[in-house]
Amino acid sequence: MASSSNNQEINNFELMDSLYSAAADGDIDKFRQHAAVPLDQILTPNGNTILHIHITVQPKYRIFITFVKEMLKMCPDLLWKANKKGETLLHMAARHGHADVAKFLLLECKKAYQNHDDHDQELGITAVRRMLQMASHEAKDTALHEAVRCNHLDVVRILTLADPSLPYDANAACETPLYMAAERGYAEVLKKILSNCISPADHGPHDRTALLVAVIRNDEEMVTSLLAEERIHKSKQDQQGWTPLHFAAHFGYIVILKKLLMVDKSAAYKADIEGKTALHVAASLGRVNVMQELMFTCPSCCEMVDKRGRNVLHFVFEKGNRKAIKLVLENPWLGNLINEKDENGNTPLLLATFMGYYTMRHPKVDLQVFNHNNHNAADIILVNKHTYDMFTDFLLWHLETDNVNPGLRKMVSENNTIDEGKYGGNTDKSKSTEDGGEEDEEGNQMSSKSNNEKGKNVSIDNLMEKTRQNELVAATLIATVTFAAGFTVPGGFVADKGPDQGAAILTRNIAFRAFVILNTMSMFLSSLAVFNHLAESSATHVPDTRELFKQMRLRQLLISYAMMAMIGAFLSGTCAVLHSDRNLAISACAVPVAMFAYLRLVTVSDSISF
Repeated sequence: MASSSNNQEINNFELMDSLYSAAADGDIDKFRQHAAVPLDQILTPNGNTILHIHITVQPKYRIFITFVKEMLKMCPDLLWKANKKGETLLHMAARHGHADVAKFLLLECKKAYQNHDDHDQELGITAVRRMLQMASHEAKDTALHEAVRCNHLDVVRILTLADPSLPYDANAACETPLYMAAERGYAEVLKKILSNCISPADHGPHDRTALLVAVIRNDEEMVTSLLAEERIHKSKQDQQGWTPLHFAAHFGYIVILKKLLMVDKSAAYKADIEGKTALHVAASLGRVNVMQELMFTCPSCCEMVDKRGRNVLHFVFEKGNRKAIKLVLENPWLGNLINEKDENGNTPLLLATFMGYYTMRHPKVDLQVFNHNNHNAADIILVNKHTYDMFTDFLLWHLETDNVNPGLRKMVSENNTIDEGKYGGNTDKSKSTEDGGEEDEEGNQMSSKSNNEKGKNVSIDNLMEKTRQNELVAATLIATVTFAAGFTVPGGFVADKGPDQGAAILTRNIAFRAFVILNTMSMFLSSLAVFNHLAESSATHVPDTRELFKQMRLRQLLISYAMMAMIGAFLSGTCAVLHSDRNLAISACAVPVAMFAYLRLVTVSDSISF
């Protein structure tokens, strides 16, 4: 019996081979010659019928609807025949964009029940619904899934109008047709589904929605269409707890964020699985414009904290974005949150110190606050001295000017001795006393606080002196080089006797003129830096630390500008002497510019953020 079945199947394959070209070309006469053979039994190894082949092979503009009609007339069972993947003729028509075939197939479903009573007409509607709901075996794709995936708008229109009440649920990949349209950016397909379907499902993988993926794509057109529909979820959360507002805040899509807030402000108060709101997300990424919009529209959302107990100020100071810090410090409402602690007892001030920078100018800030580890801001810098490296003394000086000194609560070890080495102090030249003080090499007792102050001042003085010497060397070198360049100008001088003897040959060259101006600026700025250094050294009074840092900063700016002017002078001089070969001049200038830009980028990325 099994052998007979196998032989029959082989015969069918052989028959299909002989009729395959006729099926592809739509040769009706060829099949009429085999009218005795049931057409639904002529199959390929994958179970495709002659109409599967015809619809698949023929391009959209060459499909012969007459062939489809004649074959269905000869064998009506072909209408419902699916291949081994569970794909019907409607699936094939939808996938390949044959709108006229799709329309005809749906009409054929109703044809058997036309001109009958209401009950039979209901059966016709049921047959159409059954056809629309038929899904492939593994992928669970309906015909509408196929049409949306391939962006066939006409087929989508026909399928959705055939039964507008169908919700069109998800396939095996958890994708609904509406979700697929949004994720792929097919705005017209999405609009057609929304306009034709009564209650289309909009969910996708990981509990995401069509609106959420439209936000991710930054597609304002689709977002507007979805927000206009009352049937669509506006602030549904995905598996990570993120709403469309979270994603708009994350990517900085301010226009879409405003649209979302206009429709549903409650989204600003929804937190993800870590307790982060959209404002927290924006703050952690330094999205200042998003923060402004959220704080203006939903000011009370600023009070919300995540599961670590951190509010918006914690995220801002942890990130260290200048504009974001300025925004929150200038907001009077956020002043109430300036001293709030997270689960570790860290305030925004302490978090800023953890990240290696210090900036806190707010009348309500508690500068002496300690966290649960008994560290204040100065303690944190000392404990993490290896992280901050050369910036340690500079940060400590900032704290000192605000009267913030190390608390030293954890300096006493288990044997009741001062463990100053833990805080980066020097333990070789002093020893602990029983009362908690210290003695120097001569046995003179001094308090731990005074010893620490002395060590800090010496360290800061050494750093400043070393910096001053480096500045003097750099400024002097630049001044020397630019002075010499002023008398050894590129291109040389006019040697012939006459009124122009001794003048620069390239005087009328634009690049040469730029060289002269930039070289002069460089020498002038570097000379000012040297003069500032000499004036400071010969001062009759000892300036305070704040004034010294101010003058040091001024010299650094002068030297930086002088160096940039010197580089500009070099490039201008190179262009002047290579004016006859423009390509070589551009190449010669491009190399140092590219190297300087790269080094600048590396320096900025490696420096401590503010």
